[in-house]
Amino acid sequence: MGGETGKTMLAKSQRRLGRNAKVLIATEPFWSIPMSWIFFYRPIFLSAIIGLTALEIGFLITIFNCSLIVFPLLGGYMADRFGRKRVFMLFDSACWLSSSAIWIISRNIWHALLAYIIEGCASIVYSVWECLLVEDTEPKFRSFIYGSISAIFTVGSLTTPVAGFIIGTYGLDAGCRMLFTLALCSFIIMYIVRQIYLREPEIGRKLMGDESFSGLRGYINSLLLVKKDRAILTMLLINIMIGFYNSSSAYISLYLINERGLGLSEEAASIFPSSVSIVSLIMAIIVVPRLRSRGGYIKTLISGYGLGSLAMLLFINSPSRSLPMALLSGLMLGVYSSVAFSVSRTFLANQIDIVDGRARAKILSIAVSLSSLINMPTPTVVGYLFSIDPKLPFLAFLGAFITSMILLISLFLPLKHLRITGQRK
Repeated sequence: MGGETGKTMLAKSQRRLGRNAKVLIATEPFWSIPMSWIFFYRPIFLSAIIGLTALEIGFLITIFNCSLIVFPLLGGYMADRFGRKRVFMLFDSACWLSSSAIWIISRNIWHALLAYIIEGCASIVYSVWECLLVEDTEPKFRSFIYGSISAIFTVGSLTTPVAGFIIGTYGLDAGCRMLFTLALCSFIIMYIVRQIYLREPEIGRKLMGDESFSGLRGYINSLLLVKKDRAILTMLLINIMIGFYNSSSAYISLYLINERGLGLSEEAASIFPSSVSIVSLIMAIIVVPRLRSRGGYIKTLISGYGLGSLAMLLFINSPSRSLPMALLSGLMLGVYSSVAFSVSRTFLANQIDIVDGRARAKILSIAVSLSSLINMPTPTVVGYLFSIDPKLPFLAFLGAFITSMILLISLFLPLKHLRITGQRK
């Protein structure tokens, strides 16, 4: 029998998606595209227009990171207690609409601080959004969901030159405020559509009356489930290491132009993010939606972390001013960045279903809070290592990637042994 074509598999995946997944994927561009622009230009706006120092900007980011320790846990509790849609729509809309409005009129550090605090409150819905995204969809079709979200955010990153055109035309001050205004208008459209079409998942309705998981005691029960399941525990450990890299990945751009690093010009270094994004987009559209089996997820994750490790080795050993080596590293990181989000989240979501789907909101909340807590000092530590030698942070990233790969191999080997044993029988 011949295999299904990519087009046929894509159409079948779309038909099997739950209602909420379709709504969230269709409206994701209204958030991802404007926020990709804002994430890139906001630090420049804070420095050049608001007049903040690097230390003050770091303080704002630290305040935001602190909120990621507490609020996701609160969100997991509230989602099970009061319903996923209700909690998601209330906090997500209130936080992003109000913070966007504040950015439009921001004039000093106090405005920026208030906006960052409100955005931190939005982390209440991190796990709730993910519950709505995957619940009511069969596990084997969830890779398409995460692949679509990853592709949309990557497209947003690739359209950043549009924001650059706006900034170049109207200036940094008026241009950035225009970006904040465009984001606010985009969010309003998104929330109207989501309020009309999102539905409370069946499991959400059941949990509102289930005290064993909807109350605070649900966190204890969820932790016990994590302790018993090796795959979930492994993914939580890897999630911490992903957080270690993500919280410090900004040093890549500094390494590209640093004389003790690759020493590229700013123009040459600007090509690097495009190489990462293009490969990540290809992976999200072509490779990720085809994954179905547990073994397929793990093998893809091993490959992604393996290529991420090779990318770090290239960074450390590349000769000065070698743009081809930098771009080769970018291609490898593109595979890693796609796999680290879409495949790992799919695998974790499906594994939670195997153990107990009722614990989803709590376990996902624990994953966010635990990673944020452990990685709180990471940017400062990595910055210190970078000041000593720009290669040191990449040695640390290499260690994190290799450790993650070893953990994944330890999951895959028993699975392979079972398959071989079954074939012999």
